[in-house]
Amino acid sequence: MRVTSVHARQAPISAASPPVLEVRSLTKRYSRRVVLRDLSFTLEPGQVLGLLGPNGAGKTTAICALLGLVRPDAGQVLILGIDARRAPQAALRHVGALVESPTFYPYLSGWENLAILARLRRVPERQIATSLDRVGLTQAAQQRVGTYSLGMRQRLAIAAAILHEPALLILDEPTNGLDPQGIVEVRELVRSLAAGGQTILLCSHVLAEVQQTCSHVLILARGETVATGALADLLTSNRTFRLRTPDRERLRAVLQQLSWVQVLEENDELVRLRIPPDRQEAFSRLLVEHAIPVLELCREETTLEQFFLAMTEADASASGEPTRRRSIWSRLRG
Repeated sequence: MRVTSVHARQAPISAASPPVLEVRSLTKRYSRRVVLRDLSFTLEPGQVLGLLGPNGAGKTTAICALLGLVRPDAGQVLILGIDARRAPQAALRHVGALVESPTFYPYLSGWENLAILARLRRVPERQIATSLDRVGLTQAAQQRVGTYSLGMRQRLAIAAAILHEPALLILDEPTNGLDPQGIVEVRELVRSLAAGGQTILLCSHVLAEVQQTCSHVLILARGETVATGALADLLTSNRTFRLRTPDRERLRAVLQQLSWVQVLEENDELVRLRIPPDRQEAFSRLLVEHAIPVLELCREETTLEQFFLAMTEADASASGEPTRRRSIWSRLRG
């Protein structure tokens, strides 16, 4: 299993300030099948981590394990340093979550729905106004939820999740089923929450949205981590170049001497290459030194979608997660 890992530079964290979320060697089996194997990662304050993977990769199982809905066979989940397995109530007190479609009383207003949750959670009533303001629903606070658009309901669900000011916010497919306007609304909301310092774990299949909202990503395939790190660093480290030259023979002779250059494609005068970031300047100098005529040399921007497909190509035919997702939630709901 190939693993790409890029560690972003982080400000020093004191012993008194543990990571918001630390997952250590989390493993889960169903009968003899391992659906999550040795999952480990750390989420620091203010980071937005995109949890990605093809169907059947183990994303739903991972989220259920973090929320205490599934008991892992091995591993540890620490939330602000609190062991979620030994002290689940204390740990989950610091977590807010939006999983699947939100459900509210349609005949009550947005404010009234949150007021019920505030009483159940023993949250001061002033937090209702704060949460509604953070998701942009202040003007619609007294409006019946039955009249809300899907995007407004999704924002109300996020307001409910942050009502108690959690350190960690978990969003599972927050744009699922939304129209383009609703997707934009939720995307801007996630961005604003992150800008305000909220730590977020986001699970989504909409890779373009993840690329626009997440600072870090973790990609699962067949229950194992295949890539993790700061999103910008992962995309930069896998950047490709397009080179056109009429002297292919001379170029081929030079490339045979360079073990650090990967030839991805050759077509007529065009060659596509992958060059490590710290060797790009050296490659340009070699072209000049060997008098290789260059008609074009340009960098190709790598999208998260391209990177994701490259890292999970072996899982392209997997299709088990939707069924397993339904069965998991069905069992939990009894």
